[in-house]
Amino acid sequence: MDSRERYELELNNPGYDEAYKAKLTGLSDAERENSFYTDLSFGTAGIRGKMGVGPNRLHKYTIRRVSQAVAKYCLDQSNEPSIVIAFDSRHNSVEFSREAAATLASQGVKVFLFASVTSTPELSFAVRYLKATAGIVITASHNPKDYNGYKVYHSTGRQVLQEEADVILNYYDQVDDIFAVKVQSFENLLMQRKIEWTPEDVTGAYDDMIQQAIKDPTIREKASNLKVVFTPLHGSGGRGVVRALEGFGVKDIYPVESQFEPDGDFPEVSVPNPEDPAVFDKARDLGDEVGADLLIATDPDADRIGAMVRQGDDYVLIDGNQMGAIMLDYLVQKGYRGEIITTIVSSQIVDRIAEDYAQPVIRTLTGFKYIGEQMNQGNPFLLGFEESYGYLNFPHVRDKDAINAACLICEMAIAAKAEGQTLLDKLYAIFERTGYYLEDQIVLTLEGSEGQAKIGQMMDQFRQQGLASLHGKPLVRKIDYLTDETGLPKENSVKWIFEDDYWVAMRPSGTEPKLKIYVGVTGDSIQRANFNLRESEFELNELLDT
Repeated sequence: MDSRERYELELNNPGYDEAYKAKLTGLSDAERENSFYTDLSFGTAGIRGKMGVGPNRLHKYTIRRVSQAVAKYCLDQSNEPSIVIAFDSRHNSVEFSREAAATLASQGVKVFLFASVTSTPELSFAVRYLKATAGIVITASHNPKDYNGYKVYHSTGRQVLQEEADVILNYYDQVDDIFAVKVQSFENLLMQRKIEWTPEDVTGAYDDMIQQAIKDPTIREKASNLKVVFTPLHGSGGRGVVRALEGFGVKDIYPVESQFEPDGDFPEVSVPNPEDPAVFDKARDLGDEVGADLLIATDPDADRIGAMVRQGDDYVLIDGNQMGAIMLDYLVQKGYRGEIITTIVSSQIVDRIAEDYAQPVIRTLTGFKYIGEQMNQGNPFLLGFEESYGYLNFPHVRDKDAINAACLICEMAIAAKAEGQTLLDKLYAIFERTGYYLEDQIVLTLEGSEGQAKIGQMMDQFRQQGLASLHGKPLVRKIDYLTDETGLPKENSVKWIFEDDYWVAMRPSGTEPKLKIYVGVTGDSIQRANFNLRESEFELNELLDT
């Protein structure tokens, strides 16, 4: 069935309300094609997409359909299933969370719903704390304002793995008529206690656990010396971060007031992503005004965090790989031991640091769900992190936690300041021991059916032709995660490893219409490493052009 036929079926279906049909008739030919050529599907973080109408857009009927599938999954897992639902500050998040709650409760799944915007790590904690069968977060993480999403969580608090997502998708595909299930009103289900507000003690227990994650108890005595500017970028991290930092003694916390309240328009940032230095513009101004040591920003669902450090008269962004290296070095020097769990696209500097302390490094596919699953194996855990600004150093949850990470970043900054240093000084001290490691990404955004086909074509071409060298460094090993036996689940990703810890990895994004090319290089100085990175990216861009 082509996109036009699918469009006509929806337009003539009496189940859809008039407001939805009005949006259907207002679509241009290009919008209709992009909205109907395929269905939204599970990627590295559940379903995520632009809001709108049609099967390739997120709307209340998509939410109802996937919630019917999740209900069947929950009923498979337990005779008395329960689920926890949270939502962030995005447009329609409240409505989508209530649509999901009503659909699930109407099929016999007990629902605990957070009453206000809540972070992703707090949802992961709540699933574990309430011993729920599953969890859901309505969020699109750091995507632009026209996106939203639906992340599904396992009973252990991690996001569902691919085999679990496949079960849900199988049920999703079996939903021929979303109107076949009678969905009761949210208000009636609330009165019947089939939906309940998540108990308030869950948030208090989470806050207490965050304080237990502080690694150096003596740091509280020095915490009042740190000045921090914080912005949640109009998202859900405000309450948790401020509460956590105040809890271990940071008194000088300066919120960016115009970005503190939840707002789905994200009016002061084009994209609410703490990886982008531009989101710190307001924080920089405030930092200069108050003389802050550190600027921190969390994304809308508060699972990612970025930090800028004052160095002289300026603020410098520490990227995701660098912050992971600083965290690891701090923890092992404090005497902590355990597994370091990161991904195939994170920096090789992790291995160099871990070697010095004989600690194991476990590499997973991209997606913190795989880090969470490795944590579930029961081995001593030290640190989990992704290059995309996601960190965890305490086993209270099974997802990246920007609130936990904010505490660790501030703890490290306090310790460094007591020595007359900054986190950037700590990073360069690591570089002096290991060599200078730098990484970057080349990201191609290719939307729609044509874009999807182009991404597939480029992956095939690179997989077949390969890379014999990078900036003069010969190839040591190629890993094709789709065909090679790696011990990891099969995934459409390829990695080339060259001499001197140079590497390139390529993968389509699981949540966005993007092809991501990761590149890592080394050098004997920061200047040489920067030169090597620029030259390597130039070579890759020339290949992409052809």
